[in-house]
Parts: sequence; C-alpha cells; structure tokens
Amino acid sequence: MKFLKNNAGQTFLPMRLLMSIVVIAVIATLFYLGLKHIMPAMAENKVERQITELEAMFNEMISGDARNLDIMENYKESPGERRTFKFDLPSSLAYLGIGTDPDPNNDGKIEKGIVEDGRIIVFKIKGRNKKICWLDENIKIRLGNYTNNNWLIKEPDEGLIITSGGKYSITFELVSYHGEKYILVYAD
Repeated sequence: MKFLKNNAGQTFLPMRLLMSIVVIAVIATLFYLGLKHIMPAMAENKVERQITELEAMFNEMISGDARNLDIMENYKESPGERRTFKFDLPSSLAYLGIGTDPDPNNDGKIEKGIVEDGRIIVFKIKGRNKKICWLDENIKIRLGNYTNNNWLIKEPDEGLIITSGGKYSITFELVSYHGEKYILVYAD
C-alpha cells in the first residue's frame, strides 16, 4: 500500500499563522495610537468639568457674607462664606492655576503672581495646549497665608498652583479687604 504525499499543508499553516500575527500587531498598533490621542482629551474634559463646577461655586459664594480682613476678623469666630472643593485631577496634569497663569510665557517655567486681578483659571494637560477660563469680574482669587492663627491674604498677591494630578480638598472663603471682595484659598 502506497500513501500519497501532499506537502501543500506544510506551507499553508505557517503562512496563515504569520498573517494572523501581522494583523493582530497592526490592530494593536492602531489601538495604541488611538488611545494615545484619546487619553489626553479625556483628561482635559475631566478637568474642564471640575472647573465648571468650581466656577459655579464661586458665583454662588460671591453674594454671601464676607469676613472683614481690615479689622482682622478671625476665620474661626466670624467666617465668611466658606466652601470646600474636592479636586480629582488626572496624572497627566502639567499644572492648574486658580487666580493665576502658572506659565504666562509658555516656556515651561512656573511663575507665581496674580493674573488679571485673580479672575482666571488656567490648566494644561501634558501633550495638549493651555486652556483658560475667565471668571466673572466680581470674582477675585487670592492665595491665603496662615499667620498668627488666622487666614489672611498672602503678600505679595498670588494664586493657587497645582503641578501634579491626584485628589485635593481645598477650602475657599469669601473675605473683604480694603472695600473689595476676594475669594481666599486656604493652601499655604
């Protein structure tokens, strides 16, 4: 009895396996490239949602009672309108400035100081462009300084700068100083 030999299958199966591996590699590469562009956009949207909530909170606060810093009212005894905001910032955050633009020259050097009288929120996600949110003209942010058992406006004026992602719980208080209302940030 003689068996017939067919060698066609010997080359067909390895070629099919090789083609499957190539197709899987191409799909994985396309998925990675798509994900690489989608993730920063999702992180940006996450921060934008929180800024919208923060801006709404500021708009509600500004019509409340303000603690008078001119007569050194203590924050424990006669607090102004006070609220705590919980941030959940993505790990790809380059910076978030409340009351300031941390990188006004777009050169990567973080600078402190008030921008536009503290009526601004600026953030940047790594690999994306800087985003700016202009606040109402009545909202003026100032970084606080805990001195002599009281929260006062830090001199010289600064805004809050956060340079990494994570969870933050930050308190804001409405104060008045020299006839102007400010939202004081408890973050010394």
